[in-house]
Order: sequence, then C-alpha cells, then structure tokens
Amino acid sequence: APVRQAWILPHVLLLRRGLGPLRCSHLLCLAGGPGSGKGTQSAKIAAHFGLICISVGEILRSQMLHHATSDQKWELIAQIIANGELAPPETTIEQLKQQFLKQQDARGFVVDGFPREIGQAFTFEEQIGSPDLVVFLACSSQRFRQRLEKRALEQGRLDDNPHAIERRVDTFKQNVPLIVKYYQEKGVIIRVSSVVQAQLYPDGMDKAGEGGC
Repeated sequence: APVRQAWILPHVLLLRRGLGPLRCSHLLCLAGGPGSGKGTQSAKIAAHFGLICISVGEILRSQMLHHATSDQKWELIAQIIANGELAPPETTIEQLKQQFLKQQDARGFVVDGFPREIGQAFTFEEQIGSPDLVVFLACSSQRFRQRLEKRALEQGRLDDNPHAIERRVDTFKQNVPLIVKYYQEKGVIIRVSSVVQAQLYPDGMDKAGEGGC
C-alpha cells in the first residue's frame, strides 16, 4: 500500500492543480539533478496521462551520435557535454521546439530534464510558453554520485565520467536555487523528496537513475 500511494502521489498533485482531464497542449517539466530519476518518473507520468515524454538528454545524445563526426557544431557540443557542462541553451530550446512541432496533435508533453538553468526557463517561456507544472526531484549530492557512477559502469555514457560527474553535480547545485525560486513565485512547482522516491522504487533507489539525464 505505501508503495502504491507514493507512486500515485505526483499524479494526485497534478490532478489537484486542475490538469485532469488533460486538454491538448498541457506541458509538464521534470527537473532535478543528474541521476535523480527524471527519466523513470517522466515516463511513468507520461504513460499515466497519455502524454508524450521528451527527454532533453536523449535528444542531445541522439544528435551527437548521428552528427558529431560530420558536423563541427555537434562535435563541439559533444566535447562540452563530455566535460560535464550544459549544452548551449539555444540548441536545447531549438531541439525541444522541433519535437513539439513534430507532434502537434499530442494531448500534451512531459519534458524530462528541463530546465537546467534559469536562462533556459526564460528563453523557453519567451519562445514556447510556460509549463503548467514543474516537478522537482530532490536528491542528495551523494546519491547523485552513487547513481551516476553505477550507471557509468553499466552504460558507459559520455557524460558519466568522473570529471563530468563532479562538474554536473556542481552545476546543478549552482543553478537549482534560482530555478526553484522562479517557479515557486509562479506557483507551479512541486517537490518530490528522496523519501518518496525510495517508496517509488522498492527494488532499490538506483533504479530511479538508470535511464535519466
């Protein structure tokens, strides 16, 4: 029972915000540190509400995989990300816009791993719009590192090297206060603690970070 209650918590909060039944063009964002479980939780929420899940990290990695050897722009972005830094905001926003345009008939979207810094939030709002809800997955820095190190051994991702992990955690800690404050002032953010996440993943907390950004 407690596991089920914790699993439906984000959905209950969404419904309380008046997002169900969902109309076309609803937009939810899941923000959190690297390895915080954004990918897992985004997929669950999207499936529950019949929305399209868009992963910022997966989009960028896919573009790098296909273009890094032939396109100087993506070669540079691959180097930036491998160093643990954020991709240029204009690139991230443009990739998101393309995904929205490809699926204009969708009931709505869950954006996994966005925003990662306050400038992205401002640009996104100017060019696309404001999210209806931002779910912030809270997790300790120690837990981030444990999950990312485990994922590095299992998946060998470019940005899960030791140097990049430290840079990504530091970048997150530097950027998150402004992001949370901004959406708190708008009244559109909810926080899911690591205690709740532990109940969400009874097979182990590491499951939360296996496919995330």
